[in-house]
Amino acid sequence: VAALGIDGAKAHSYGKAAAVGENGELEHAAAILHPKMGAPVRKVLSKGAALIPSSKKRSGPGTTLDIPLGHKDAAFVRSHFDGMEVQINDAPRANEIMVAVAVTDSGRPLPRVGGLTVGEVKGEDGLR
Repeated sequence: VAALGIDGAKAHSYGKAAAVGENGELEHAAAILHPKMGAPVRKVLSKGAALIPSSKKRSGPGTTLDIPLGHKDAAFVRSHFDGMEVQINDAPRANEIMVAVAVTDSGRPLPRVGGLTVGEVKGEDGLR
């Protein structure tokens, strides 16, 4: 959020991803991404009713993380279905886990797929 230069409440979308090195297991990535990461991210963003989209993989150095993105308060906002690639050339090594979080301040440029708009978001159940 600091890198965007915005207040957390002005964030639109978020996502998270992890890659474990060859000596790790997917469950190691899941253990980091799911039980402990959601609450701190939501605290910084001043809400976050929707699930945080995530992906995980087991791989070697130089792998690309594909971070799925979705609207932070309403999963049905199609204009915010997107993704971001993150790569660190020497990570993850065999005994490492690479973790990344992506936050945006808008949806895709010129979206035309219909669905719920940002102006229609209620943010009560994480869906609409």
